[in-house]
Amino acid sequence: MRLPRIEPAVVAVTGLCLLLALLLGLTPVLTAFTAHGGAVLVPSALGVPLALPPLRAVPLGDTGWTFLLCEDFAVVVLTAVAGLRMRRHLRLRPAVSRPRRLLAGWTALIAGAAAAGVWRGLVTARLVDAGPLGWLLYAAAGALFGAVWGAGLGWLTAVAALARPRGPGRTGVGKISPPPDHTPFQAGFQAGPRPAPRIPPGRPTPPHCDGSRP
Repeated sequence: MRLPRIEPAVVAVTGLCLLLALLLGLTPVLTAFTAHGGAVLVPSALGVPLALPPLRAVPLGDTGWTFLLCEDFAVVVLTAVAGLRMRRHLRLRPAVSRPRRLLAGWTALIAGAAAAGVWRGLVTARLVDAGPLGWLLYAAAGALFGAVWGAGLGWLTAVAALARPRGPGRTGVGKISPPPDHTPFQAGFQAGPRPAPRIPPGRPTPPHCDGSRP
C-alpha cells in the first residue's frame, strides 16, 4: 500500500508562499510597507497589482467582497503554480545539486507570482472597463511585475526548496517503505536445496513414475 508521495520541498515552498500572502494580508504589515515603499508604489498608481496577492478574511476598506474573493483566488493560483513548478523539478531531477535546487525554488515563486499577476491584471481590467487592448496590457503588466516581485522575494522559497526527507531511506512524506525482499519462509530458514527424505533400512523404496523400482 502506498500513499500519495508529498516531497518536503514542495510542502515548504507552497507553505512559504501562503505565509507571504498571509503577511501581506495583515493591515499593519501592509500599512508599514506602503509607508516605506516609496518608488515601488508607482506602478500601483497606474493600476498594476501591488506585490504578491494578499490573503484576507474580510475586505480592506471599500474594496468589497468580490475583489476580496478575486485576491484570494490569486493566492490559490500563486501557491498552486509554485508548488507544481517545484514538484515537476523534483520529479524530473530528484538528485540535483544544491545550487540547482535553490534555483528551482527561486523560479517557483517567479512562476507563481507571474501567473497570479495575470489573473490580478485581468481583474483590474474588468474593474476599469478596459477594451480588448487594455485587457492584454493589464494582464501583461500583471505578469511582468508579478515576476519582478517573485524574483525579489524568491530567495525565501529558494531556501525552503532545500528541505529534504529525513531518515536513512529518505522515502518522503506520506510514502510507506516497501517490505523486505525475503518471504516469511526464507526469513526463518536458510535458503538452499532441500535434502532428500531418508528411507529406513528394509523398507521398499517408492516406485518411479513408470512403475519400476530401483
